[in-house]
Order: sequence, then C-alpha cells, then structure tokens
Amino acid sequence: MTDLLRDLAGVRYTLADAQNFKETSLDRFILRQRVRECRRKQGGSYVLTPQNYTEEWDLPARREKARKILAALKEGGRALLAEKDGTIVGFALLAGGLFGKSCRYADLAEFYVSEPLRGQGIGGRLFLGIAEEARKAGAQKLYISAHSAKESIAAYEKYGCATAEEPDAAHTEKEPFDLQLEYPLSSRIYRTEEKEAYMPLLLLADEQPEMIARYLRECTMYVLDDGGVCGEVCVTDAGGGVLEIRNIAVAPGSQRRGAGGKLIRFLCMLYKGRYSVLRAGTGDSPLTLPFYQKYGFTVSHTVKDYFLKHYDHPIVEGGVQLKDMICLQKKL
Repeated sequence: MTDLLRDLAGVRYTLADAQNFKETSLDRFILRQRVRECRRKQGGSYVLTPQNYTEEWDLPARREKARKILAALKEGGRALLAEKDGTIVGFALLAGGLFGKSCRYADLAEFYVSEPLRGQGIGGRLFLGIAEEARKAGAQKLYISAHSAKESIAAYEKYGCATAEEPDAAHTEKEPFDLQLEYPLSSRIYRTEEKEAYMPLLLLADEQPEMIARYLRECTMYVLDDGGVCGEVCVTDAGGGVLEIRNIAVAPGSQRRGAGGKLIRFLCMLYKGRYSVLRAGTGDSPLTLPFYQKYGFTVSHTVKDYFLKHYDHPIVEGGVQLKDMICLQKKL
C-alpha cells in the first residue's frame, strides 16, 4: 500500500481480502445520490439534460454489491477500502483482467463514497490508491464506465480523466447512458525524502539556494515521474487549515504538457479534507500567474517588495523583474 494512503483524519485505507471483507461489510454503507442533470449525447456531443431521480441502495442492494466484490476478489480483482470507526465509508474495485489493445486497460468497476463522508477527500485518496493498484497489475490506463450525472462526471474530470480512446462494447451495451472514460497510469507521483537530489528542479522555481534551504527541511516533497522525474512540488503546513506550496517546478522539456496541472490536482485530491485552503506565493510574472489562475487560484493579498528584500540579486521572469509577492489561494 502506497504511503500516501496512511491513516488520515480517522480514515484507514486497506486492501480488501477474505478476512476483512464479508457479505455484510457494506450493511451500513449509505448510497444516496439526488440526480438533477445528466450528460446525454446530442448531435455528436454531450450536453446536460434535466433528469430528476434519486439513486439509493437498500440492504439487498448493499449485499449484492458486497457479493460482487467478493466474487471479483476470488478471480484476482483488487478492492481498496476506506474505513472509519469500523464502518466502510468508501471503496474502489478493479475487476476482471486487463483488456483493450495490448491489454492496457484495468476496469474501475466500482467507486463509491458513503453520502455523509463526501466532500472530505476520501474519494480522491481512493482514486489515487486504486490507480496505484492498477499500475502494479500492469495496466497503462484505468477504464471507467461512469454514471453520467453532472456531479459524477465533474469529479472524474477533476481527477484528470478524459474520454476513452477505445470505448469498450461490453460496457456501452450494458450501460448505454454511461460516459466511457480513461485515466492514464504512465506517470506517477510519490513522496520522497531525498529532497536535495532534486535541487536542479527546485532551482527552476527558486533560484537562490539559501532561500530553498530555509524551507526545504520542513517541507513534504512529491515528485512526478513520467519516464523519468520531470516535476516536483514541496508543501508545508502553514497553520489554520492552510497548506502552502513552497516550491513547484517542471523540467523544461516537460513544460506546457500538463505536468504542473497533474501536481496541483494531486495535492487537491490528497489533502482535501485535511486542509481547507491551498496557498501559493509567486511574483507578478506573466509565466506563473496565469498557471495558478488556470487551476482556480485567486489573489488573496500582496507582500510588498518581497523579492527585493529577500534575494541578493534581481529576479527576472518573462522579461519582468519581480518585486512584490502575489499570494494566491484556492479552496480544497
């Protein structure tokens, strides 16, 4: 189990097996979703259309879902459980073997969070964990036949899912209104304690080593590996429910390819529920400000003359000398 899924906020993440998962394990799971709009295909594209119903599981439905998980486990499937106070509050299931061209897809057959615990980051951590399990199984992509409700698709898009390149006939025939999505597994993000080893990347975002040394030891660092390490992000607990980005950088050869966005989405999935705000500080640069704004950050305040006071030489980005620090934030 990846160390990203250690017990957080009283929620424990474990792989299911015959000892910790039974037919009755989902008896207290609460599945209730009010659907108001769904995406429907019209004229070659998907548009939101009014749909008004509530999906809810009764006890027989919960038992049936548990039996499906048990059957998948017997056939080599993998299920990741989120448990709080002895109750399963979320689960994700990989079922069946790999499929698609070159057997590159793993099927995310089930993915749910109990209604009272939604919005606390459990889904994001389950998604990261089950993606890691799919990667271990040799898959190149997750395949998701996703409920077309507006909220469901928005969540998958937030995780970085996109329309499947190879829509699977069996899935589309079974659930013709589902959207067929995929999530690439070629890249992975993981925590490292060897922070100094990535100094060339760190210096891309903060070109004064003495400044990096002031915060690096207290930071938690994650690196993005996509055929080699191509990006990093360092974060610290700033107190008051604020997680602060102290350094984020992408290697020149990987810039403008979505690597920075992957790091931001990763932080949002991993830390939602533990922090309420993600904060970053940058200069008034035409290179960095649009990046943060693209991912939902807004300006909170400015620290006047920060770069003039803290750096021993002029800091220039995109032809602009940086003077004030622009502090941005987004809600998690």
